[in-house]
Amino acid sequence: MKLLYRGHYQDAAMSNRRRWIVRSIIVAVLVVGCDAFATRTPDPPGSGPIEFAQPTSELIVVENFQKALAQKNTEAFMLCLADTAQGFVSSQQYRYEPSAEAGARFSDKFRQWSRTDERQAFLSLVSRLGPDATPALSLGDARFDVRLPDSAVYVATYILQLPIALPSVPTRVAGTLRWTIVPNRLGLWAIARWSDASSQSSDSVPDTWSTLKALLVN
Repeated sequence: MKLLYRGHYQDAAMSNRRRWIVRSIIVAVLVVGCDAFATRTPDPPGSGPIEFAQPTSELIVVENFQKALAQKNTEAFMLCLADTAQGFVSSQQYRYEPSAEAGARFSDKFRQWSRTDERQAFLSLVSRLGPDATPALSLGDARFDVRLPDSAVYVATYILQLPIALPSVPTRVAGTLRWTIVPNRLGLWAIARWSDASSQSSDSVPDTWSTLKALLVN
């Protein structure tokens, strides 16, 4: 009788254990299911996952810049610009030189243009684009005029098309960009100097990237 009672007790305990395990699995599935269908807070403009390769060469900087613009990612865009906080020396601090026309027209804005202005201009650009709208940057005659261990100069003509429905902001800008790209103390490269200029090949487009930047900054 004792053996039978003990066996019955063990069967009952095992049955209770199975029920507890099944109940736990059901609760876990319900929790995961509820979380999967929960409403997510949308990412703010210009944020989201960063597709940014370690800039161990000047060429990677160019590629990162193009990706950041296409993905409308502010953080990736800013990582392409030299900053003393990223290990660049003070002489490598980012500097922007506008096209002659934009420089004369917006002299007050470009007199002390900084990385902060670049960030504001980029955020303003992204906020004016719809969720499915993407800037289209075309580079032509791209080349490195200089490639040294401590600096490189990248030159290209550009056409930037923007699906923006605002009369005060151009939807197409063109010109020639010239980037001086340098490495920091860790051997990671970024743009230390960006020079903009109008291009003879884009006479039909009156505005340069500099004009766009000035109009986007308050």
